[in-house]
Amino acid sequence: MVDVIAKAQMGEVVWAQLDRDADLYDEIIEICRREEIRSGVVLNIVGGLYKARLSLPIVSTSFEAQPGILELEGMMEAQGIGTIGYTVDTYDSSKKSGIVYHAGEPNLHIHMTVTHEGKSYMGHLLQGCLVRSLHPRSHFTIVLAKTPGAVLNFRVSEEKTETYPNGIPIHDLVEE
Repeated sequence: MVDVIAKAQMGEVVWAQLDRDADLYDEIIEICRREEIRSGVVLNIVGGLYKARLSLPIVSTSFEAQPGILELEGMMEAQGIGTIGYTVDTYDSSKKSGIVYHAGEPNLHIHMTVTHEGKSYMGHLLQGCLVRSLHPRSHFTIVLAKTPGAVLNFRVSEEKTETYPNGIPIHDLVEE
């Protein structure tokens, strides 16, 4: 059953090519600020990394467990897609899941797939994913699109649990 539907337009598409050693998360936040992307989609992220940090399920025995942090170093290929919204409430789960959102900032919900030493991992993009390139300007490319008309607002619920003592993270889809 569908809970919420919000209609938006596919707006301007923004392409970006990152420099070697750039932090992927920080660069996407900066692009969103500079290009005034308050609502959008990450159509594609593709390129090489030499460091990766992902938030992903570590404990498979608990439905309510917070994700953990996976850190990798070495030659990696990466690909990602996701959503861009707006952060209403500050959320800091840096010690458990690595996820930190600041009120008033763009909200990135990006799923990255990283291949390292013949194994693939998929999780939420965190700060600390560093671009690998033999050239100062890499071939690491990001494609974002603005989606005016709908926005995904990130907030923290008033409901608290043992696993989420500061509230449960929620994304609210709203039509503007």
